Amino acid sequence: MKYKYYSTQRPVSAGTYPKPKDNPAMLIHNFNEREYVPEIGRLAWGYIEYDKPLENADIDGYELIPAAFFS
Repeated sequence: MKYKYYSTQRPVSAGTYPKPKDNPAMLIHNFNEREYVPEIGRLAWGYIEYDKPLENADIDGYELIPAAFFS
């Protein structure tokens, strides 16, 4: 199972997403421009995928929006 989090405030780059020691980002994908993502019902710059869920403090601290979980 993967956990996807959308970045709605800025493109994903160094310092803009959490890096838990036991849960590294597995995939980072930026869109060419900010685009509407139906899954979260708002605009986003891109997303990050992790193998484990992030802590709420990390989600809030980096202004991320969790997506539906997928395999």
